[in-house]
Amino acid sequence: MSDTLSDAEKIRNKRLAKLQAPAASTAPAAEPSHSPSSSTSPSRASSPGPSSQSHDTVSEAPAAAPGSQMPEGKRIKITPTTSAEVVERARSIPQSPARTASPARINSPARVDSPARSIALSIDEFEHLILGSFFSINLNEETRARNKHRADLPGLRSELLEDGKEVRLHIGILDQAILEAASQAQRPLDYLLPCWNRIQDRMRKPDTDTKRWDIICEAKRLCLSYCVFAITMPEMFGVESSNESPLARQLLLSPDDGMRRGITPEFLREVSGKFEDDDSLKPALISAVEELSSQLALKDANGEIQPYMMAMRNLVENPAIAAAMTESSLFNVAATPPTFETTTLLGPWYRLSPLQPKVTMSYFSTPKTRDQGFIVNSQSSLRMMQNMIQGDLDYITTKILRASPEAKNRFLDWVATALNLNHKRRAMQVKPEEVASDGFMFNLTSTLDKLCGPIMNIDFRKIHTFHAEYFQRNPRIDMRDETKINADQHASEAFYSKTMEGNSNFNSELFFLTIAAHHYGSESLTSRLEQLDKDLRHIESSITRFEAERPRWAANPAQLRVYEQALKKYRDKLDLGLALKYSLQALLLDEQWQVRSIEVMRHVAVWLLRVASGKDFPQEKITLPLPEQQPEVFQNLPEYFLDVIISNFKFVTWAMPQTITAVLGEELVMLCITFLESSSYIKNPYLKAGLVSMLFRGTLTRPGGHRGVLVDLLNSMPFANEYLLHAIMKFYIEAEHTGAHTQFFDKFNIRYEIFQIIKCIWPNTLYRKKLSNQATQNQDFFVQFVNLLLNDVTYVLGESFSAFKTIRSIQEELRREGESMDPTARQEKEEHLTSSQRNAKSYMQLTNETMAMLKLFTAALADSFTMPEIVQRLADMLNYNLDAMAGPKSSQLKVEGNVQLMVEKYGFDPKVLLSDIAKIYVNLMNKPNFITAVARDGRSYRPELFKQASDLLRQHQLTPEEDLRRWDRLRKEVQEAKEADDQAEEDLGEIPDDFLDPLMYTLMEDPVILPSSKVSIDRSTIRSHLLSDPHDPFNRMPLKMEDVLPDTELKAKIEAFKAERKGMKKTMSDQMDTTAD
Repeated sequence: MSDTLSDAEKIRNKRLAKLQAPAASTAPAAEPSHSPSSSTSPSRASSPGPSSQSHDTVSEAPAAAPGSQMPEGKRIKITPTTSAEVVERARSIPQSPARTASPARINSPARVDSPARSIALSIDEFEHLILGSFFSINLNEETRARNKHRADLPGLRSELLEDGKEVRLHIGILDQAILEAASQAQRPLDYLLPCWNRIQDRMRKPDTDTKRWDIICEAKRLCLSYCVFAITMPEMFGVESSNESPLARQLLLSPDDGMRRGITPEFLREVSGKFEDDDSLKPALISAVEELSSQLALKDANGEIQPYMMAMRNLVENPAIAAAMTESSLFNVAATPPTFETTTLLGPWYRLSPLQPKVTMSYFSTPKTRDQGFIVNSQSSLRMMQNMIQGDLDYITTKILRASPEAKNRFLDWVATALNLNHKRRAMQVKPEEVASDGFMFNLTSTLDKLCGPIMNIDFRKIHTFHAEYFQRNPRIDMRDETKINADQHASEAFYSKTMEGNSNFNSELFFLTIAAHHYGSESLTSRLEQLDKDLRHIESSITRFEAERPRWAANPAQLRVYEQALKKYRDKLDLGLALKYSLQALLLDEQWQVRSIEVMRHVAVWLLRVASGKDFPQEKITLPLPEQQPEVFQNLPEYFLDVIISNFKFVTWAMPQTITAVLGEELVMLCITFLESSSYIKNPYLKAGLVSMLFRGTLTRPGGHRGVLVDLLNSMPFANEYLLHAIMKFYIEAEHTGAHTQFFDKFNIRYEIFQIIKCIWPNTLYRKKLSNQATQNQDFFVQFVNLLLNDVTYVLGESFSAFKTIRSIQEELRREGESMDPTARQEKEEHLTSSQRNAKSYMQLTNETMAMLKLFTAALADSFTMPEIVQRLADMLNYNLDAMAGPKSSQLKVEGNVQLMVEKYGFDPKVLLSDIAKIYVNLMNKPNFITAVARDGRSYRPELFKQASDLLRQHQLTPEEDLRRWDRLRKEVQEAKEADDQAEEDLGEIPDDFLDPLMYTLMEDPVILPSSKVSIDRSTIRSHLLSDPHDPFNRMPLKMEDVLPDTELKAKIEAFKAERKGMKKTMSDQMDTTAD
């Protein structure tokens, strides 16, 4: 053979020379046994396997070429100790002359895959045939034609012939055979991996013959060795150097494909076992995973993603490989929020989602034209896609976490980085280009929810493992810029600066990461869905207006073309928005997903109650109010700990309330009641309002007429029976001042929801008894509540009637002058009309609910509504609205053709409202001071007004006959009281100014002195004033009722004045009687 070596051969020799050193050092070479015809070939390197050859064939290894020694760190150690023994044992088998192997028989294509067949073969025949079968190689020239599918080895054959050796495959020359055959393949692994798989198949059928089994094992060892070479040094096989990983492509192939070129779990297990021996192998495998990651980053869920999923599943199945992947420099590489999911190692797998725009549009193309059936079917398909992706992600994540403690920590770091980068997802205006995708965040949340499964139980027995100390043990979650539940920035920084020793357990890490994931992930999607609905309505409205302008451009082709292009952009935007809406619904309305999510929220609720109360809840009962001293850790929690519960519950009760009944416990109800009663624990009024909304939505009737999901709990739960009513009444009062610029409107929304809760629980006598106790035992609290209720009734009724008057005025004006009006003026009138109609509807909704509450409460607690500081305001309000409904101006409230239209359009039924007002009068008629207060109303009270109301009630049968009789009696009593009061006022004559109340200008009954202004005022007047305004009305200094001082001197003077006037009246009366006699 020529002494001149090709470049490829030099590379091969370089590698083989490297292998010879560790082989020699591992086991001394056995003395080779030569056949008579053997000769030494200087052109072939020794095997990486056996250090001794069979007596049939001996191939001496030449010295390594100069410069061929590889760096020590790159060596792969292949232990050759068994190969010499394998061959020697194989050669020692005695053979009869009849079974002497001939070249023809040796190279025959006999099957050797079954022990039954191979038992008739000599060891040489078996060795030759089994190796040829394993490695799909042909060595003999005579069999070349019928073995076309095998790799022919002309180089090895030529060398054997030149050396006069037998042309037969055996362990001694197997390394040369593998090297030559693999070098013929464009990708060496395309050749080697099928060989490996064939060997593995054969090894699943153990051979009882030790000699044959040793040959098979040695073939496996050598095959694995060369697979490792192909992975770590592909240039050994003549492959040009490339940045591409030789392993990446094979990882994507199935082991069961036609050519069996895929990677099997057994192969990965064997490869990972060599990490310690070859320090180049782990980086090579990591490089392959990195390449897969970069490829997958260019795909979406519509693409060929299953090979990548299966590749990752196969890789993480091996703990050593799963742990190795987390050592990649790309595993948690620094990135921006939007690029994190494409540049980090796991990111491309987690970003696969039905929410990717191209996927969404492929399922909902032209969504505006699709019927509901198509949409439902498409959503079902998307849900199946998501579940398949999520199943793979859950498996991958679990295997990484279990791989090693280091891998677990790196994965937790990766999750925390993803969350910390995406705080802007909860901004008021989210820019998609500045944050991670919806699909990535949803997948992350879902994975964490699934991981929480084992640590979340129905009886909360692991809740104690979620340590509050986590927040002072260098938490992975960055909470610096998050608003805290009840601490300002300075207090928060002080708290978090006090670090504690020790490490947080895995349960704590997982629990708090999951809460953050819900905040930045799934709950941001529910917010987006809500905003998307509003945006789509706006776009549709814009398209409608835009289409109406088509005639303006029809005559000008150029302008019409521009118009059509602009209209198409609007329509495309609408299509994309609708497609995204349907996709979001598909994921968020998945029942299994929501069940897991609600279970997480229940645990968050219980954990918050434990921290706030300092009790071992739920084993230990909570009593209210909570301790005045608030736990510092609770104060410094991010607000989103409460917000995620509120957001999740509100969405589920709106979209799929049936989900709640399966998992809901009492914990969420307790959470709401606790923090509404101990409201000082929460700084943000909107969080507290969210707690009211949770209770309110739980009372709403479900589809099919089923009761709200919380109705039974609110009526049967002892904790609710004890604390609910006071808690919501307390927040009714607090809602008067939320501190926001929208507080005026916010309070009505909050109070509307509170009214619905009260209506839900009112049939329960336990609550009515509780209300009566509150009115008696906590009079100041209840008076404040009643005062605000009256304020609301007065305001909303006034605004409703004002809106109806405005509507009627504009409608009449448009009927009279609309045709002749200037277009701009007419448009302004129509916009004003629309605004007034909208206001009328909103205020009437509040009016109806507030009047319903007033009816309930006055029937149950007449004493509380007739207290001195309340009764006159109540009587004045009732008289004023009775005048509006039954007086001469009532016709101004008629704004549509008939009452039914008014009811449908505005919720305004004059008959029902008049009946409600009359019912409140009747509820309070047994209280003398109420009768007097009605009579003293000089603004609205007139006997004929009550007579007119009586006629309307009877004419339209608006109230039961018994109430009509009581109404008539009330009317008579009020008239008599009016006459008596007028007489008493006449008897008093002119009252000195010092005796008159400075605000009401009535004779004071119980004067008190205000401490700062020194003004004397009637006690009932100042008490009524302080219910709405805690300041001295004369100098605006802060004032409390307990600070006022009785003005005993003035009271005595007033009493003397009244006695004097009564005496004068009596004297005059007596004189008149004497004169008459």
